[in-house]
This record gives sequence, C-alpha cells and structure tokens, in this order.
Amino acid sequence: MPVSGEWNGVMDINALRTQLRDRQLKGDERTWPGGSVDLLTEAGCWGRVIATDHGGTAVDPAEQISTYVAVAAGSLTMALILTQHDGACELLGDCDNQALASRVLPKCADGSCLATVGISQLTTSRRTSGPGMRAAKSGDGFQLTGIMPWVTAARHADFIVTGGVLPDGNQILALVETDAPGLTIADPMEFVALSSSYTSEVRCDGVEIDRDHLMRGPVERALALQSPVKPLSVSAVGLGMASALLEAVRERSPSLPQAANLLSGAIPDRFEAVRQRLFDAADALGDPDAEVPAMDIRVAVNDLVIRLASTCLTLAKGSGYLSTHPAQRLFREAMFFLVWSAPPHVQAGTLDLLWT
Repeated sequence: MPVSGEWNGVMDINALRTQLRDRQLKGDERTWPGGSVDLLTEAGCWGRVIATDHGGTAVDPAEQISTYVAVAAGSLTMALILTQHDGACELLGDCDNQALASRVLPKCADGSCLATVGISQLTTSRRTSGPGMRAAKSGDGFQLTGIMPWVTAARHADFIVTGGVLPDGNQILALVETDAPGLTIADPMEFVALSSSYTSEVRCDGVEIDRDHLMRGPVERALALQSPVKPLSVSAVGLGMASALLEAVRERSPSLPQAANLLSGAIPDRFEAVRQRLFDAADALGDPDAEVPAMDIRVAVNDLVIRLASTCLTLAKGSGYLSTHPAQRLFREAMFFLVWSAPPHVQAGTLDLLWT
C-alpha cells in the first residue's frame, strides 16, 4: 500500500520500503542492520533534515514525514535509527556553534558519519537523585560525568549529541565523539523488539568538552529549540508501522470472513482518517498561526497501531505466537509505541481509547 507525500530521493519511496522489508524478514533481530543502513544512504535519507549549505537536501515537513512513514513501513529499526540521527543533525543545525555544524553535518548528510542523541537525561525529571549527567567547568571548556540512559546505534555512531547540568542548574549541549577518552558504551540492551537498533547506556567519566565541541550553553534550557517536525515524528513512524501491519492483515484476511468485511470499510477508513490528520498537520507546520494537535494525533496513531497489531496476531492464529513468525515480530514492534516518547497525556489518551 503506497504511502502519501512527495519524494525526491535517489531511490523510489516504494522500492525503499520493499527492500527494507525484505531485508528485515531475512535478518535476525539482534544483528546490526548494516545493509539497510546502506539502503538509506543510497536513497539519500540521511541528509533530508540538513540545510543545503551543509550538504543536505532540506526537504519540507510533509516530505520528511513521508520519509519516516516509508522507512518505518519497511523497518521500524531503521526508522528509529534515522529519527535519532535526524534529531542530532537538527540540534547541530540550530546550535550556536555553526563552525562545528559546518564541519560535521556534511559528513552526516552523505552517510559517511552516523550521528545520534543521548539527551533523555535532560528531558526526564530527577527530583530526588539529581541530574543524570553533570557538567563542570574544566579550563576553557567542561567535563561531563554521568549516564545517557538510552542511546540508539551507540556502538555504530560516530557522534552523540548530549548534554549535562551545571551545579547552578544551567545546562550545556555538546557533541561527543564515541571514541572520546572517558566514554564507555555498554552492551546493547535486550529489548522485546528492536534489539538490532543497538540501543545502549552510555557512561561519561570526566569526558572533556572543549569549546570547539560545545553546541549551546551554559543556558537555562539547552533543548529549548526543536525542529517543527519533532512533535509529529513519532506519529509518522507509527503510521509507517500501521501501514506494515495493514499489509500483513490484508495478506491473512482470506482466513476469516469477518476480516474481509472489516477490510472493506472500517480498517482502511480508520487508517486513512489518521493518515490524513497527520499530513494535514505536517502541511500546517509552516503556518505560525496554525494549531497542530500533535498529541491528539499521537494518541490516534497509538490506537490504530494497537488495533492493527491485535488484528494481525488474531489472523495469524497459533503459529503467530511463535517468536519466529513475522506477525509476532510486528506485534512486539507495535507495542513500542506505548512507551516511546509517551508523556503522561499521551499515556492517558491511549488508555482512554482502550477502555472507553
């Protein structure tokens, strides 16, 4: 089922989706997807949030959303890796140190370097235990000591955008090279799904940040700025997941007449309604007066994904409960949206739709 939105990459959007899906079905769930990384390079995906003067293609929000939908429909692992790379590149592109951005972003845009983010310690409250990453003055720069709890692709990334909190409560944002002295990358976490994303805990023990690698700060909130697409990115990936699930439901629907009836109306109607809301919101991002209901869309995407995952597993019958069955993998991946970047109002909205 084609996804909507424009595409100007080297590889056709549907070809990319198909090749990613084929690779995922043949690979295991714990091996780094190097071949799929190469596919995204061939398709020109790594530079789509990077400005042209930094070597990227700087697509508009609707096209960026289309990229996430297509990649996620083929491989949720690759969509996770791509969104974290894009998040790092967007923070670099908007940072106060444009000399650093000029050095690093062209290499990120052409796929020769992979970037990721380790910033959850700045976005998660630690009222009792204090900041997860502490920053301290060190000569003309700073030192970082603490933990980045979740860093996707850590062992395969060249750079991590991270941050720490100074004793006075101000924050810094910095670019850290993954081979920096004092930086330790733990073994990849064993998830229910997406273990091949190589998401790890990363520890800093006095990692030096010189002025050349400082992106912002000290300031009260180092992450105050964010890209326009950021509030919709997880929803876009979720729609891609829903697209993959819908395709699997269509393949299995002949086994149950009720499924065929649902596919003639209720299921595609709900999918299209959510898809339209997402792309309408993406189109409105350029209008400063528009109100984008990002959280409502995210809740609707969660609901769609959960319903489709349950439908797919139902149609797969007993064999779908085997860990090696494609339906089981899709089901486990779908559950990721219950916990990925899910603030309390998204959790509450998801539970409301489940139980009302």
